[in-house]
Amino acid sequence: MKNIILGISLLLFGMSTAYGQSKIAYVNTQVIIDTLPAKDTAELALANLAKQYDESIRNLQMEIQGKQKEYEAKIKGGASQAQLELLQKSYERLVQEYQMTEQTANQEIQSRRAQLLQPIVEDVRAAIGRVAKAKGYDSVIDNSAGLVVWTADDKNDITAMVITEMTKK
Repeated sequence: MKNIILGISLLLFGMSTAYGQSKIAYVNTQVIIDTLPAKDTAELALANLAKQYDESIRNLQMEIQGKQKEYEAKIKGGASQAQLELLQKSYERLVQEYQMTEQTANQEIQSRRAQLLQPIVEDVRAAIGRVAKAKGYDSVIDNSAGLVVWTADDKNDITAMVITEMTKK
């Protein structure tokens, strides 16, 4: 029994020594990305795309409102059932087109965002790797989601060094 306890103690001591030698840094990738001009360019492109869709959606909303008013006027004016059904179908088609346009806009903007940010994220990862390697870090944790709850020393935050590395280009 003593041999088992001694063996476990030595194993734990060896593991703690091995882990104690690891150098771990942390970085906030969102802060880094926010400082890059490429991010501003991507956001501008996304804003322009969203503006185009917003105009189409606004036009469809106005058409839908016009059909609603026309339908109400036809009811008051004593329109036939066939006329009302025709207007109802036209209204439903506009509502469906509105929903499809809105859905397409959301999907395209999301897809375009991923496409525009991918090269930026890859550049940031490469810069993190270069800084980590130069400073002798074994691992880097991304703190942009607040995952690093506590650290004994802020010297392990390499965010500023990565920003400097990114802006050297």
